Parts: sequence; structure tokens; C-alpha cells
Amino acid sequence: MTVALHGNLRDFGIAEVFQLIGQQRKTGTLVVEGEPFAIALAFDGGRVVRGGPAGAANDSAPLGPQLVRSGYLTQAQLDDLCRESERSARPLPDLLLAAGLIEPGTLDDVQYLMTRETVFDVMRRKSGDFQFTAEAVVHDTPPEHLLGAEQILMDGLRMLDEWQTFCDIVPSQDMVFRRVGNLAAARALTRGENDARLGHAERVLQLVDGRLSVRRIVDLSRIGTFEATRALAELRQAGVIDVAATLPKRARPTRPVVRRLPIGRMLRVAFATVVPVAALAGLALLTFERADATGGLPGAAIPPRSLDQLGDRYATQRLREQLEVHYFETGAYPESLDALVASEVGRRAALDGSRLDGYYYRARGDEVVLLAPIR
Repeated sequence: MTVALHGNLRDFGIAEVFQLIGQQRKTGTLVVEGEPFAIALAFDGGRVVRGGPAGAANDSAPLGPQLVRSGYLTQAQLDDLCRESERSARPLPDLLLAAGLIEPGTLDDVQYLMTRETVFDVMRRKSGDFQFTAEAVVHDTPPEHLLGAEQILMDGLRMLDEWQTFCDIVPSQDMVFRRVGNLAAARALTRGENDARLGHAERVLQLVDGRLSVRRIVDLSRIGTFEATRALAELRQAGVIDVAATLPKRARPTRPVVRRLPIGRMLRVAFATVVPVAALAGLALLTFERADATGGLPGAAIPPRSLDQLGDRYATQRLREQLEVHYFETGAYPESLDALVASEVGRRAALDGSRLDGYYYRARGDEVVLLAPIR
């Protein structure tokens, strides 16, 4: 068991961590510290196996509380199962199936939801120490059923992008909603979109009773924080539900904020000519410790990157600077990187559009996301 990677999300974002694990097809456990608790994701060959709270006594420990929150079990049933698990040394999933308390397919769905919720949680974190430990990950999931880290990253970025459009409509998980409309209005929300979206709206609406908090609706809907919150936001926008109360303990969900470079820093960097040195310094924020059977030095820097990869970091930093210049001069970010190249700012900086393939870029208002290509 070797600590292969560690750092802080302020210095090296979770998107870059996922890219690194996916590119190098790493196997092990990623633990991310932060509030309200540390979370862990297990990878096998760069693919996500499972996720949940870190520090659990065993892999199935987080499963029980999730089943209670989702209404599959009562707390009394879980307590009995935990005692039996300790007595017989049988894992909780085996006992659940043997007792007929849950179907195999349902168990798989719950475990998948836990992993998806963990990924969504970690994608929203902007600070906190992380550590990737290279170790064997035991599981029985077929490789074709595992999602690659790069696919998780793209799905997570899409969800974050959409989250910003509706999280302010449901700003607290302690809010309580009441019905003021009917299912017919809920069906009109989809405007011919997919059946899953309509099903989510109807499922969530059935749970709105003027007593359940948003947090409880998310748990009982069994569709996850993102989908349930989006459904509540759409129902509220359509006038189908309205706020009944907010419970005393307010807990505003973390909104993903992509910070722009301060103008002062942007101007200093924009006119500097030593950005490659800064890019190399940024690499020092992470440490790879590789166990080398031949006596290689532990604590060595990240495994040697190609000049192309270093070039990507330099090019990405330069693009960020030009995006800030565009914002400073025009009051808005360009709609696309091609638009940046074609702008006066791009022409002045002699940006080469042929080098932009593979970049991920999204802009909304005064927020922007820019990621280097995955190599």
C-alpha cells in the first residue's frame, strides 16, 4: 500500500486528479477531506468501483444508513442485521438478500446511487486535502459495468454546469414545500422531453406534503441530490409547489463557484514572459511516491510528463489569461474558444485555433470553466 498522490484541491482541482487517475489507469482509493465529512472513491484500472464516506469499518458499512434514509429498512431492522453480521461475520448485503428484505437489482441500484452521490459531492468541493493510495480494490463488478474516471469527469462537469441554473431556486435542504398545483402541470414541464425527466418530477411531487424537508425528499425519492433538486426547482418554477416553511437549521447547499483570476493578478501575468516557470512550479504542489522495487527514490515528483503535457499546462494558463483580458475589455467572456481566437484579443495574442482541440470550455455570466485536453 503506497501513498501515490496527495495535495490540496485549492492547488490541484478534482478534475485534474480524475484525469490523472484515468490516464494512468490507477488502482486504489482516493480520499478527499472536507465538510461535512471525508469521502472516499475506489478505482480499479482508472474506473470508479464505489464511493461513500471515508473511514468506514468495511465497504458495506455506509450501505445500511443509506437504506434507512431511503426507506428500504427501518432503523430497528438495520440494528438487528448489524448484530447478526457481527455474530456470524457475514456481510450486510448477504444478510439483506438472504432475509428477502431487498432484491439483488435494488441493492445494485442503491450502491450505484451512493457512488454517484459521492462523485457529485466531491466534484462540488473546491478545497480540502486529498490523498490517493495505490492498493488492491476487491470487488465483483464486471469491468464493462464500471465508469471510467474521464467519463465520470465529463458527467460531473455537465451536472455542475446545470446545477448552477437551478440551485438558487432550492437554496436549502431544510426547506419544506407544499403543493399548490397538480400532476397535469408537472407533466407539462417536460415539453416532450424524455420520460425519465417526467418520472422524476412526478416521483418528487408525490413526496411534497408540507412536512418533509428537501433533504428527506432527496433521500426518499431515491434518484439522487442532483435529479431531485432539479425536479423540485422545475416544479417550483411552474407554480406546482411553493415554500411552506424552512426548518430552523439552515444548510445552504454548496454551489460550485469557478473563480476568475483577480484583475490585478491577470494583468501581471498577462504581460509576463516566464509562465513556463510558473507552470513547472504548479506541478510541485503534488507529490507522487512510487514504490520502486529497484530502490527508486520515494517522494519523487509526478511521473515524468511529456513536453506535450507541460505544453498543455502552459497553453491552458495562457488561455485563461486571454479569457480574463477579453472579460476585462468587453465585460463578458467569449461564447467559445473559437470566438476568443477570432476576437481582437485573440488576434493580438496570436492565438492558434488549431491547438484548441480537446479543451473543455464553458462560460456563464462571470464564471468560466477551462480544462486542458485529456492525453
